[in-house]
Amino acid sequence: MKSAIYIYTSRKTSREEARRIIPFVFVFVANCFAMMIWNQSTTILAIYAAERVNMNFFGYEMTPAAFQTVPAIYAVLFGLLCSALWNKMGNRQPSTPLKFGIGTAFWAFGPLFMVIPFLLYPSNVRVSPIWLMIFYALIIWGEAMTSPVGMSAATKVAPTAFTAQMVTVWQLSQSTGSGLSALAANFYVEGSETGYFLFIGGITLLVGLVLWIGNKRLGRMME
Repeated sequence: MKSAIYIYTSRKTSREEARRIIPFVFVFVANCFAMMIWNQSTTILAIYAAERVNMNFFGYEMTPAAFQTVPAIYAVLFGLLCSALWNKMGNRQPSTPLKFGIGTAFWAFGPLFMVIPFLLYPSNVRVSPIWLMIFYALIIWGEAMTSPVGMSAATKVAPTAFTAQMVTVWQLSQSTGSGLSALAANFYVEGSETGYFLFIGGITLLVGLVLWIGNKRLGRMME
């Protein structure tokens, strides 16, 4: 965020350009929380897949590593679907803040959805892999709505003198999300998964709703 503050306060940035940076900060923060959830999928839920998921899927014996392939397949399918949807809607498509608000909500739905199997099944029961597949479907649909939109927003609001730097600022949201994930992991205790995922899903949903509800005002500021 120091880079964003420097760009905002720089003499090379006009007041009109500085005004457009403000809504971008909301998008940046939302992506930080989205990346926090992504890191849960490659750490805590990767362990969950290895230890508590029944790897027999309709007669096919899966491995825990297969769950790292599922998101890639979803990303291709959902990316194509999103692209086709925005092209079809044309000028009627949602604004950048609205897309990001809805997408962030889907990121939040992933951990909130995983609360269900943690509530339903004790730790000694191996659950269906469908639970994790739905989790990945939710967060990757969120990614399809946010990732390309965020990069586009960074170039759209970038001051003329700081085009490349704004893209770098956007990429910093990924490392910030990793930092948030590492911080959140300090509060994870085996057996307390329900409260843990409720918290990270709930706070991410709140961030998404802020963007969703305020999308019209933020969208006008980005123009």
